[in-house]
Amino acid sequence: MKKVKQSIDKLLLTLAGIALFVMVLLSIYQVVSRFIFNTPSTVSEEIVRFLLIWFALLSASYVFGVKKHIAILFFREILPKKVQLIMEKVTDVLIIIIALVLMIYGGYEVVKLTWTQFAPSTGLSMASMYGALPVSGIFIIFYSIYNLLDKSELDNMDDGGHTS
Repeated sequence: MKKVKQSIDKLLLTLAGIALFVMVLLSIYQVVSRFIFNTPSTVSEEIVRFLLIWFALLSASYVFGVKKHIAILFFREILPKKVQLIMEKVTDVLIIIIALVLMIYGGYEVVKLTWTQFAPSTGLSMASMYGALPVSGIFIIFYSIYNLLDKSELDNMDDGGHTS
């Protein structure tokens, strides 16, 4: 399972990196076309908007995987290690439920609703933009299940069960 996680980590980083690179190139093109050639590009602006949504959600998925997301740790850190571990596992279960309901189910419903709507400049289906929700939800659920099953946290607990 660790190799699968590492592969998904690389995939998400690669996709996010490509999206960021393309966004930078298209943004430069937009500036040049607008201010030098005096012909703004609405197509590149729309593509950048789509890519930004995919970039943000794929990056957020990756951040969940490496446990670098924003968390309020003050209260948790004053508790014994065993309680901290239980809180972390409960949080992972809650994240799975929220991702299932809001990101996967809700995202799927939005994709269904927007399947026949098209972006004005590119002609792309709006479902291709909203598809980022269920896709990132799947990755977040994978990472949460991986964290639930991860036994290395038990090995890292000290004998006294308290924080140092």
